[in-house]
Amino acid sequence: MKILHVSNFGDKHNARLYWNQCFKITNGFTRNGHSVYNFSDRDRSRASIFNKINNNQSVQKDLIETIKNYMPDLIVLGHADRINLDTLDEIKQNYQSKIIEWNVDNLHLDDTKNKLSKRSAFLDGIYSTTADEQIAQCISGNFISFFPNIVDSTVENLKIYEHTFHSKDVFFALSHGVGTGKLRKKNTAKEKNDPRVKFMVSLKNKLTNVDFNFFGMNGVQPIWASEFNKNIKDCYMGICLQRKPLLKYGLSDRIVQYLGNGLMVFIENETKYYDILKPNEEAIYFDGVEDLSEKIKYYKHNKDKALQIAYNGHKKMHSDFNERVITNYMLDCLKYKDISSLKDKYNWPIHFYN
Repeated sequence: MKILHVSNFGDKHNARLYWNQCFKITNGFTRNGHSVYNFSDRDRSRASIFNKINNNQSVQKDLIETIKNYMPDLIVLGHADRINLDTLDEIKQNYQSKIIEWNVDNLHLDDTKNKLSKRSAFLDGIYSTTADEQIAQCISGNFISFFPNIVDSTVENLKIYEHTFHSKDVFFALSHGVGTGKLRKKNTAKEKNDPRVKFMVSLKNKLTNVDFNFFGMNGVQPIWASEFNKNIKDCYMGICLQRKPLLKYGLSDRIVQYLGNGLMVFIENETKYYDILKPNEEAIYFDGVEDLSEKIKYYKHNKDKALQIAYNGHKKMHSDFNERVITNYMLDCLKYKDISSLKDKYNWPIHFYN
C-alpha cells in the first residue's frame, strides 16, 4: 500500500521533536511493509510569506500535485491544520484515496473538537488518544476510535529499571507547548497559575526528603531530545499529569516517554488508565496530592518494587503499543466492518464509535 502521511514533521526544530507521534506512525507503516511519503504541511506553509495572507494556497497546490504524482491508496492526516477543507473536498471528489486522521490533543482544548467536527465529513475515519464517549460528537458518516500513545524502541530506547543507581527519585517535565520549547517571561503569570505547576509545588513541599528532577517550571527551562534522555535517567519514578478536563484514557505522550524509557509511572486515577495498565503491577494510580505523596514515600523506601513495576509497564508498552501494532490497528479499523473481531487481536479496550 502507498501511504501519504501529512503532518507537522518540524524541520525547523532541527530534530528537537524527533520523538513525535508522526515519526512513529511513519515508522510503523514502513516497518509493516508499506511505502510512505511524508508531507510536512507546517514546513511548506513557512516556505512562503504569502501563505499567511492567502490561506496557504501554495500548500494546497503542493499537496494536490503530490497526490497526482504518488497516487496514494491512503492519506493519513495528523494535526495537519494547514490543509484546508476545500482541499479535502477536492481530494474526496477526484481521487480514490481513503483519508484518515489521528489526533492526540484533549478534545476540549486547542479547538480540537471544532477542528475534528469540521473535517469529519471528508474523512473515512478518525483516531484519538482518548476513549471518552464525548468524542463521538465529532463524527459525521464515518467512525472515530481510540488508540494508545505509541512507543517505538528506536526512540524510547532506555531501560532505566536496569540501573542500580539513580542520583534522584522523581522526574517531571512540562513543555508549555512544543513551538518555542522555552519558558517565556511574558507567560510567567500563566505558567505559575498552571494547575500542574501548583500541584507539583505542593507535592514538593510535602516531600522534603525526596529528590525531584523538575523541568519547565519555576524558572527551570523545559528539556528536549537528547537532553531529556540525559536527565530522565537520573530518576526511577515519573509523574504523569494531564491538562484539564480529564477524559477517559486521555494521557499525553509523557506516558510513552516515561514508561517507554523504563520509569515507574504515577497516573491520575480519574483517567481510568487502569483498564490498560494494571494497577500496582504496571503503573501506580493516585487521587490528589496527599495520596501521591504517600505513594512516593512508599516506593522511595521500596525501590526494588518500583523497578519491578517499571519493568512490567515497559514490557507491556513495547509489546502491545508499539508503532507496528498501532498502525496495523488503524488499517484494521478501515478493513473490518465488524469491529468486535478486533477485540481479541489487540490488548487494550476497543472503543469504536460510528
